[in-house]
Amino acid sequence: MDRRTAALLLVAVVALASVVNATVFAYRWLSGTINIAGPEEASGAACTGFYSAADQQGINLPILGTNYDAPTYGLNTITVETGDVVCQWTYGGKTYYLYESIAITIPVTVGSWYIQDFYAFGYYGTETDPTVYVYFRVEDDATDGGYLNTTYLIIRDSGGTEITRLNLLTLGSQTTAIRLSPGSGLRLDLYLDAATSGTVSFKVGVYVTQESGEAPRP
Repeated sequence: MDRRTAALLLVAVVALASVVNATVFAYRWLSGTINIAGPEEASGAACTGFYSAADQQGINLPILGTNYDAPTYGLNTITVETGDVVCQWTYGGKTYYLYESIAITIPVTVGSWYIQDFYAFGYYGTETDPTVYVYFRVEDDATDGGYLNTTYLIIRDSGGTEITRLNLLTLGSQTTAIRLSPGSGLRLDLYLDAATSGTVSFKVGVYVTQESGEAPRP
């Protein structure tokens, strides 16, 4: 076999290997259209969120969240940064808002602290709007550094009765359904026992549905 023949044979083998190793695709697809309305259109589960009656005086929701800027020690105070507005309405000539999220900073010293009514979670609606069901879940626990011996998010109704509490040291811990009717709100308290100095963070997800018995899945 001469070199030319050998070279042609090699090219043929490579080409055959390329054909054998070729990838074949069956093609399917998904497309969609998402229509997004403004917060002034929100209703039902969409019109739930965080608020402070002290920060939005005259709001037609329970008077809760009044301790959002309370002093803790020295010149230190609680601070709350609000996220996006997800629901807004006009009442008594003023516009009021519910927020998608809050980021709270609480300066404390070593020892036990009870932060009462630092913010509220509410549901604005009319009598014809549906009941909604709210679940709180620990999505980032407060165990970093071992700074805290104990910490609970305590959820109360507008009259101050404790509904449930969430252990912020247990990742994935979740409340049972909390029933909210239009115009009602939840008071948020925090208890903590700080073992040593340091900084620790946590995150709690809040899930709202109009379907009873349909809890969020991890």
